[in-house]
Amino acid sequence: MGRVIIYSLLICLAALTAYLYFERLEEGDPAPAVTVEFPGTKPLHPSAPQPRQGKQETVTVQGEVAKVEPRGSEAAAGEDGPSPERGRALEKDRERVSAAAEKFRAGDYEGAIRLCRELPVDVKGAQGIMGMSYLKLGDHESAERYLEEAAKNDPGDFGARKALAFLYYKKDDLEKGLLHAEAGLSIKRDQELQKVYEKLRKDKNTRQVSESESTSHFRIAFDGYKHGGMSRKVLEILEDAYSSVGKEFEYFPSAPVSAILYTNRDFYDITRAPGWSVGIYDGKIRIPVRGAESNEAVLKKVLFHEYAHSVVRSLTPRCPLWINEGLAEYFSQSYARKIGQVIPLELLADSFSWLSGDQVGVAYRESYSAVSSLIERHGFYRMREFLRSLSAGSDLEQAFRGSFGQTYSEFVSTWGKG
Repeated sequence: MGRVIIYSLLICLAALTAYLYFERLEEGDPAPAVTVEFPGTKPLHPSAPQPRQGKQETVTVQGEVAKVEPRGSEAAAGEDGPSPERGRALEKDRERVSAAAEKFRAGDYEGAIRLCRELPVDVKGAQGIMGMSYLKLGDHESAERYLEEAAKNDPGDFGARKALAFLYYKKDDLEKGLLHAEAGLSIKRDQELQKVYEKLRKDKNTRQVSESESTSHFRIAFDGYKHGGMSRKVLEILEDAYSSVGKEFEYFPSAPVSAILYTNRDFYDITRAPGWSVGIYDGKIRIPVRGAESNEAVLKKVLFHEYAHSVVRSLTPRCPLWINEGLAEYFSQSYARKIGQVIPLELLADSFSWLSGDQVGVAYRESYSAVSSLIERHGFYRMREFLRSLSAGSDLEQAFRGSFGQTYSEFVSTWGKG
């Protein structure tokens, strides 16, 4: 009898429990959340079974349908790395960057830009190649934009930092130039960048500009003295040089060229130019003009000379010095008498600084004579072709032969002798 009573009570208790459970469901209490872990998704529950690879699965979670992508899809590229599709896309991006770099090295800057335009903006290397290509094409505004983007995407991009330091130095933006030069030198010790850094720092520390003026083509600053109305005359001469020199070279810089005019003392103190120098171009035109107010002819020769240097340097930094100086003299003055090879031309390819005062005059006249003979015999368009070939990456011998019909070595060993 006692057992019957106990069993009856247990049955009643079970029925009551079931009743209360279903009452909760009818009142809207949520069912327990179902959690499942799938490959490539955030783990939801460690005891759940794993679906087979490549199979799409669904699971109800808190009353909603959650779609879980098959392992290996792009959406499921989590800790396991990129999906095969994404991996192939990344490989194609890398191939395009490599192809663009090859075009840049071959001198096909437009082609390099076209390839890079097909790439997402965050692809490493693409923005830097575009910036350097625009720099080679003389479009400094576009070069600045893409190089800045390259440095932003990859702060450790030494090439972008170095190019920006040079670019801002030429634009006379000392603060930005120093910023990128310092960043570049923190990545890699580089002699060229170190020199630009020192020039930027020296300019910033010593500049005492009394007045500056500009046109769309030039930005000039007068350092250390009152120049009166000379600024307009300097700008007129430089604009004349921009037109006449640019016409021969078929090159007109899009960005303003900076020129700084010094007192004689400040010029030699700041530039460390040799005593016989009447001007230099180091990314900016720098000349001492104290006393030149009364001698416009001399001022014009110096400004034309240095502007010609700026054009040659923009076209290629690899031009032998005697050709560079000969071209500058070709545009700035004519000698009454030409001379032959007094000083071996091969010794004038890199520097004139080792020459004495008397020898310097001979070196300039000889350089002018050699360059004039090339232009008279082959035409100026051949000289343009030579400089562009150097810019495109051709070696000196190849570029010279392609433009003038003989190798560089043959010319320097035979011209002006006998």
